[in-house]
Amino acid sequence: MTVDREEASALLSDVEGIESRVRQLLTYASVSDYLFLWGTIWFFGFTANFFFRPFSGPLWLGLQIAGLLGTVLIVRSHVVQTQNWFVVARAALSVLAIVGFGTFWSSLLDMGWREQVTFWPTFLSFLLFLFGLWVGRAMSFYALLLFALSLAGYYFAGEYLHLWMAIVVGGGMIAGGVWLRR
Repeated sequence: MTVDREEASALLSDVEGIESRVRQLLTYASVSDYLFLWGTIWFFGFTANFFFRPFSGPLWLGLQIAGLLGTVLIVRSHVVQTQNWFVVARAALSVLAIVGFGTFWSSLLDMGWREQVTFWPTFLSFLLFLFGLWVGRAMSFYALLLFALSLAGYYFAGEYLHLWMAIVVGGGMIAGGVWLRR
């Protein structure tokens, strides 16, 4: 059996397409770990804000510390698989830059509580959208949906904004993690 040039080119193109799709699925599976973690943290954090407002500061601080430690553990587990420890340093620096940038702007601007509640989910959505431009449309569409639902809560949820964010953003991140794992 001989294969001519055109058939070989078509076969190589098919293999490249499969390779690209597998890489995308592996990336989505990795991202889903972070969405599960942070979706759970945001679900409990926003719920605590609504029901236990006087204690929300210490609760959020504890949840953020747990989230950062969880993020480090997830990165570490992914790096152990690839044996590339440079990724850990780069990921840690990325997380610090994102948190630092967001904290800087949220403290610099004179935001009310509704703006502060909406800032982080929309900021995350923006970052996920940019990430999606590089790894796949599904991530970008997911980010746009999360962004739109966060803004809808800002404008329409009223005094229930924290519960809206718990269900829509926290629950949406968990659902997004499940969806990306499919």
